[in-house]
Amino acid sequence: MKKILHVAETIKGGVATVIRTISAPPEGEASNYELVYLIPHDQKKELHGIDEQQVRTFFRTKRDALSLLRFAWKMARVILKEKPHVVHLHSTFSGVIGRCVCLILRPWRSPKIIYCPHAFSFLMESSPAKQKVYSLIERLLQKVTDVIICVSQYELDTAATFGIDRHRMKLIYNGIHYKSDEPKTNGQGPIHLLFVGRLDYQKGFDVLLKAFAGVRRTDLKLTVVGSAVNEDTVDCPVMDGVEYVPWVTPAEVNALYQAADALIVPSRWEGFAMVPLEGMAMGLPVIASDCTSLPELVSHEVTGYIFPAGDHQALTDLLVNIEKPGLLDLGTQGRKVVRERFSATLMIRQTYDVYSAPSY
Repeated sequence: MKKILHVAETIKGGVATVIRTISAPPEGEASNYELVYLIPHDQKKELHGIDEQQVRTFFRTKRDALSLLRFAWKMARVILKEKPHVVHLHSTFSGVIGRCVCLILRPWRSPKIIYCPHAFSFLMESSPAKQKVYSLIERLLQKVTDVIICVSQYELDTAATFGIDRHRMKLIYNGIHYKSDEPKTNGQGPIHLLFVGRLDYQKGFDVLLKAFAGVRRTDLKLTVVGSAVNEDTVDCPVMDGVEYVPWVTPAEVNALYQAADALIVPSRWEGFAMVPLEGMAMGLPVIASDCTSLPELVSHEVTGYIFPAGDHQALTDLLVNIEKPGLLDLGTQGRKVVRERFSATLMIRQTYDVYSAPSY
């Protein structure tokens, strides 16, 4: 039996969805694997459906030095105790700290190291100097990494330009389980827009608010689902037609997808976001920025609309002109695209093939 340790410094949002999805081994192979998880204590509920006996936690108040030290210390203890065959690191902070921990422990334990950045740090909007530092760190740490999972072609190609070895990288698109074909209705009433995600700079929350403020249509309603994760506080101004909802259960999110007419994804950068996949699988058209990987999923005027990342006026111009009948047609096409190209079954199979493949 092969033991897999999933490690994440934070799992709010799409990372939790990815971990839950790949926590089910390929059909008929469940007895071949034992899964263990290391996540923040206050985010245990994000792994609903997973046996709590498999979950190890550390205390995280925010992304500060003390919390990161707790994370590193607990990870070292878990590796020594659990003796995993594979350590699967999720996101960049886990990738940096986790690979350093594994390097220190190498005289005693040498698990296979799988790293999925869910968007490399050098893909972020930052200065050239910071990008050079981020890419230097990644180039150094790739030497102790067996496989780097990239979740979009954009991420893989860009990483290669920054000096990451293509032979170490493997493209595995995020996938989603089949959703029912419950049709959306072209009813009367307001157009309901939905945003689901962290309320931070990366996700373009500020772009969304500026754009919606400029629309001045009384028939548009916006529901914002999420909270800040990497910021201490976030400004959620009171606006006509805007409702703020904290993080909710998957069942509640699905109900919101079903009730909405369009999903807005105004991110500045992404690895390969799960939210648009979930929305499209429920028949929602996606109004997305053209950042990084999103055009690999959303096609302009085919499965939704694309606007320049960070351009709130361009998003406003789109929102001014959308109508329900057109949104319904785009959503129907989006559901078809997800089913054909982004299935959870394929994602799971490819991930477990990586676990079993020879080391680099």
